[in-house]
Parts: sequence; structure tokens; C-alpha cells
Amino acid sequence: MTTTSADLFPSDQHANPRWVARAVGLLVLWAAWTFAIAAVLLVTGTAGRSSDWLVAVVAMLTALAPTWLVVRAARRRWALMAGSAVVLLGLGLALGTLGGPSLARMTSVGASLPVATGAQLMTTASVENALCMQECSRVVHLYAVPDPGAAQSEVGAGLVASGWRAENAGGFCRDGFGVTFVDGADAAVVDPPAAPTGLELMSVVTTDCGHI
Repeated sequence: MTTTSADLFPSDQHANPRWVARAVGLLVLWAAWTFAIAAVLLVTGTAGRSSDWLVAVVAMLTALAPTWLVVRAARRRWALMAGSAVVLLGLGLALGTLGGPSLARMTSVGASLPVATGAQLMTTASVENALCMQECSRVVHLYAVPDPGAAQSEVGAGLVASGWRAENAGGFCRDGFGVTFVDGADAAVVDPPAAPTGLELMSVVTTDCGHI
């Protein structure tokens, strides 16, 4: 059995094009609301964590209120509401994974990381990428150390002791943030300084946990 718009809406509404205008207006409202939530998540850099998926989902589901005003006179109003809820739920889940932690939060986390014995901070650099698709924002602390391998082991041990989780890729994760090491200067460092005599450069990179 094929369902048509005549099955969903009463005959008087089917003959009256006002329900079409209302449906189009509702879709425009959904689009605007989705854009607004995405903008907030990207600006605040709070996406990517389970709690923020919940916030995004709840925010999107509030659009069910105006949706009910549009479909309440439909014959299959509850089917339409269920379908709308599924769509809005999917949009909320997608928005929850749209971005990563903000650059400001990464900078704060990077500044609090353990420092290897004898390490000299040469410079810091950052790259902002709010969308967090191919890569996320990253903050780089470039150090000069006597032995990069020993320094990485020491900092890694300090991270684990502070509650960070060691990953198979050689990085560390905690609360959605990721830390990894790069021998020499990371690509985010433009015109890196030369290491003092007897020392070598090592980068400590703070980024999103999913992109270490």
C-alpha cells in the first residue's frame, strides 16, 4: 500500500496549500537551528565528548516543539513526529562529532604537561582547525633536550602517572585531548630555532585524541 500526502493530511489540508508552506517553513527552521548549534559548538570548541553529544542531541530535539505545531492536524501525526525525532536525533549526533576542543583549551592543557629533565623550551606554535576533519587544532611546544628518546619516555611516564592513557599509536589521551611527540620541529613551527650545542629538538604536540 502506497502512502500519499492525502493519507497523512486531512482532505481539506491536502487541498489547501498552506500545509506545504508550513512544512517548508519547518525545514528552514530546522536548517537554521542546526546551523546555530553547529556554530556554538565550533566557537566554544566543546564538541567531540560524550557530554557534548548529549547537549547537541537535546538541543536538536527541542525543534520537535514547532514540528508538533505543524503536524498536529495530520492524520498520522505520531508517525510524522517519530520520523522527525529520528532525523533530529541523527543531526544531533552528527553535530556532537563536528568539532574538537578549542585552541584555547588545548593551549591550557599543553602548558600543564610534564617537562623532561634538562629540557629547554625553545618556542611554541599553534594551528587552528575548528572543523576537526582531516586534522584538528594543535598546539606545539618545541623543546631542546639532551636525548629525545629519554625525554619522551620521561614525559610519557609523567602523563600516565597523571591519568593519561597510553595509545598504540604512541600518543596519550585524556578527556578528549591527545598528546604525541615528534622528533625535531613539528610542521606547525615556522622557522624553528636551532638547538643549542649538545641538545636536540623535540616537539610535544597537543591535539584532539582522535587525531594523534
